[in-house]
Amino acid sequence: MSELHTMDLAPSAQRAILYAPEVAFDRPVPRIPAAIFRLERAIAFDPITPTGFVEMDQSDVLGCAWPATTPALLARYIVIRAGDSFRHNLASSGQVYHVLRGTGFTDCGEERFSWERMDSFCLPGGTDVELGSAGGAILLVISNEPELSYLRASANAGSQQAIRPTLFRRVSVLQELDEVHGRHTEQRAAGKSVVLLTELMATRRLTTPTMLCAINSLEPGGDQRPHKHSSAALTLSIDGDGVHTMVDGVEIAWEPDTLIVTPPFAVHSHHNRGSSMMRSFVAQDTGLYTEMRSVSFAWTDV
Repeated sequence: MSELHTMDLAPSAQRAILYAPEVAFDRPVPRIPAAIFRLERAIAFDPITPTGFVEMDQSDVLGCAWPATTPALLARYIVIRAGDSFRHNLASSGQVYHVLRGTGFTDCGEERFSWERMDSFCLPGGTDVELGSAGGAILLVISNEPELSYLRASANAGSQQAIRPTLFRRVSVLQELDEVHGRHTEQRAAGKSVVLLTELMATRRLTTPTMLCAINSLEPGGDQRPHKHSSAALTLSIDGDGVHTMVDGVEIAWEPDTLIVTPPFAVHSHHNRGSSMMRSFVAQDTGLYTEMRSVSFAWTDV
């Protein structure tokens, strides 16, 4: 990079930076590391942790000036102590919640609904949200706040194209998963899963403009085919024992209610060596890849 050769006193010209690349697509961005958030899980499930957020932030290794789990996504535990409520307003284009423990309610705009363990729900970004629980609860929420921070954009809560509150009941999801496991066909999907779609994004088969969220599963003794894709994935263990993930040849043992990051283009697979069904909540930042027609997916065992 060099300074301009001709002195120009205009402030706008003084800000100009020129760069002549010698290597194609030379973009000095840090890699996205594989990660497992054990400490954050321990904090969220500690009985003395107060009502509020527990961020899963690795902005330091991502080179971000704002909290981020991956460059496009931020995951948090939400702790709600018995009898408490928690208000928040996230600068996102949509956020998805999954209930790990307890029961409670959500107020968003003019709508109120109740939830219990293994329910999921999607809410519009840029709007006031209140979560409450009589007996206490722990949830996971994932948003695309880092993406909007990078774009220097703000959430438009009044948009007519905002996501409407959408609740995915556990019983309906599990019934759908039972049907998936009843099929006896060639494995063409990456996993035995049910994708959570909102009305706004149904034609793209997405949950929000950024995220594809799903409940994934794997039977005892099962192995997921190794594969890789362009999107980063956040995987939260819900049910199961003796489960592990292979990421680029490294084994990561699953731990209850603990989030794992799978980097983009990493070769990975899941393996269930336990005695019960594995279930997980998965979020991928595949939305923009879909819209830009740049989604990449490949099996790596062929």
